[in-house]
Amino acid sequence: MNSPFEGVQILDLTWDLGRYVGRLFGDLGAQVTRIEPPGGLPDRRAATAADATQREPAIYEFEFLNAGKDSLTLDLASAEGRAAFASLAHDAKVILLERGGPLYDELAWVKQQAPSAVVTSVSPFGRSGPWADAPANDLTLQAAGGIAWLSGRVSDAPLRLPGVQATMITGAYAATATSLALYDTLASGRGHEVDVSAQECIAHSLQNSIQMWDFEKKVSMRGGEGTRDASEDMFACRDGLIFLAAPRSLGVSWNALVAWIVETGHAAGDELTKERWSDRVWRLTGEAKRIFRETLESFTRQYTQEELTQEALKRRIVMGPVAKVSDVLEDPQLKHRAYFERLELNVAGVPVRFPGAPYRMSEPVWGIRSAQLGD
Repeated sequence: MNSPFEGVQILDLTWDLGRYVGRLFGDLGAQVTRIEPPGGLPDRRAATAADATQREPAIYEFEFLNAGKDSLTLDLASAEGRAAFASLAHDAKVILLERGGPLYDELAWVKQQAPSAVVTSVSPFGRSGPWADAPANDLTLQAAGGIAWLSGRVSDAPLRLPGVQATMITGAYAATATSLALYDTLASGRGHEVDVSAQECIAHSLQNSIQMWDFEKKVSMRGGEGTRDASEDMFACRDGLIFLAAPRSLGVSWNALVAWIVETGHAAGDELTKERWSDRVWRLTGEAKRIFRETLESFTRQYTQEELTQEALKRRIVMGPVAKVSDVLEDPQLKHRAYFERLELNVAGVPVRFPGAPYRMSEPVWGIRSAQLGD
């Protein structure tokens, strides 16, 4: 296995938005050391909280985002702790800071200790600007970044995506920017400063929404700017949900769907063969969407996801099962690829299945190891 960052020393002082950065570098061979103050950073304190209902989800989040890292406790308020950090910083190629964490407000001093390193600062809204000190959490960052506005249905309020999405998106962008700076540092010996705003990272990940405004002056909306055909949505079946796409522009999918329903003799066939379903404009209306849902679900509720999927494949209908998170663990393709790996958790003390690399390259470069996080 080729580990592109083998031998690269990284000091990680992050605790929320920046945790995934060190994890990604560690998977690629870097030696990542998590620097914690006495008593631990906030994420560790949450993972070891007395309240079991709060502790259990925090443990798995903590372990996932810190896998592959070592840890070291330093009292950076003491002369001894600062001297120890300065000694470590001398050999470090990357130092990761986060607003609210150790040394974030001492950037100049950190750069003095490591003039040839990449110092990456992660914060909700960046180091400067009118929102630099604004309070933030995953919900407010998803809202400020715009992803909540695009999530859900037009008829309902914006939705927060599940999981720590701000942390994951910020981590991916911050790792990319840091690796670009590191490439130059390793080649030239020059140090770099990288300032990462979580809100900006989220805003940059909104597919083509920004371009829609630039080129067409349209504000993208959840639900596809209201232009989605009545057939393009999730619909109930006997054991869950299926996704269907059968607009008139996909004639094969629509014709095959209607033909199948008619073949069964189901009453839904009488409705879907009416002339109004040939009107593409009418199919965009709220009335059409309501009628189509009621009509189709009277048919699909008779069948399971598997039965509908097999018929769809046979008939070339664009239809498939909507998976739950738990279904991913049993996905046959991921099993065939051996995508998940079993890893012994350090804090929880139990083996779990961890997802594999979030990217694919021409050579095997990724590997995960158990975290060596002290108690």
